[in-house]
Amino acid sequence: MRFSSLVAVAAMTISLGSCAALQTLSSTQVPMTAIIVAGNGVDAAETAATAYVRFCTPNPKPAGCNDSVIKNKIIPAVHDIRTARDAAEQFALDNPDATLGPATLVDAVTKTVGALQTILTANNIKS
Repeated sequence: MRFSSLVAVAAMTISLGSCAALQTLSSTQVPMTAIIVAGNGVDAAETAATAYVRFCTPNPKPAGCNDSVIKNKIIPAVHDIRTARDAAEQFALDNPDATLGPATLVDAVTKTVGALQTILTANNIKS
């Protein structure tokens, strides 16, 4: 009987700990390192997009280049990720002693990088 009581107490402790962890994860604050890493994560997607645009710039255009994709999708997406990255970097500069920052900065960078990667993948552009 005593063993089953201990199991019940352990289960309650684990569930309360999980609840606290979920509250932390759903917080509007994230560690500053996450903001900095997200900002740095822009580089890979931006490099692939820039390489494709440079490859497609000469006249005549090499096979596989699509001006419409460049003008209407890639360039706006690169502008979006730069804006998101700049906001994250500016927050880090403005708050050098902060340990937490708004999760919206990480979300913005993640969404814009994902959007650009989707465009690159859909158009068979290797990143």
